[in-house]
Amino acid sequence: MSASYWSSSQRLHWQFTRNELNEHREQIQALEKNLNVPGSDLSRINIKYDTNMRIYLHNLMHKLGRKLVLRQVILSTAEVFMTRFLLKVSIKEVNIYLLVATCIYVACKMEECPQHIRNLVSEARNCWPEFIPNDLTKLAEFEFYLIEELDCFLLVHHPYNSLISIVKDVLKDPRYNIAITTDELQTCWSIINDSYITDMHLLFPPHIVAITSLYMTLVTFSKDSKKLQTFVKFLAHCKVDLDEIIESTQELLTLYEYWNSYDELSLRKAVHRLLLTLNNSNQ
Repeated sequence: MSASYWSSSQRLHWQFTRNELNEHREQIQALEKNLNVPGSDLSRINIKYDTNMRIYLHNLMHKLGRKLVLRQVILSTAEVFMTRFLLKVSIKEVNIYLLVATCIYVACKMEECPQHIRNLVSEARNCWPEFIPNDLTKLAEFEFYLIEELDCFLLVHHPYNSLISIVKDVLKDPRYNIAITTDELQTCWSIINDSYITDMHLLFPPHIVAITSLYMTLVTFSKDSKKLQTFVKFLAHCKVDLDEIIESTQELLTLYEYWNSYDELSLRKAVHRLLLTLNNSNQ
């Protein structure tokens, strides 16, 4: 395990360029064309791992997280696991409800807040009784599948620590002297939570996500124009990659645009149709 992001498996094995991500997704799409379930054509089921699906999965994650009264960082770790997993495995191959439950189960272990498998399966069945099997071994088997696809690299560095460090130490430097209010900090935190729906944690270091959350908060919600001007000065001095800040900002703006037209009902029907098809094929 690495205490530093720069020498971590996250940076060395799970950080990609945009082109590399596209290549992985193209491989998944090619795989999906060859998927075949007897008596059913999966290609006719309108399921894609797009922004709408990612919002749906995010909501599932938080629904179960609330049932289990989990800390936000556990859910964020679980979402990173899920994003990485779906870079290797087609969403049309798996029970996404069991995937969500398993990612949370493993994340709880990694964040030193383990949940008993029986309790987790029970709460997951309360949320989605049709799609979570009562057999505990199914989740245990999926755990091994998940860890294998993640190449056993399970340590995740989050932007939350970077955000706190920047707010408490860097921005209080006499050159800037920027005071971030409690409301602004909470908005930054919420933006970071939303960022896990996107590819940002496969593309950028944690400090880029943290700085992006600060920038968006000050641009969108702060009424203090001088504070924003000083923050821009900080960006110029701190030598971060401004192109990455711009790209990550665009990722979030695109997410919020999609969220405005998000249709959960249609998506849920398509997911349930897919899972019923997969379930019938296994009987």
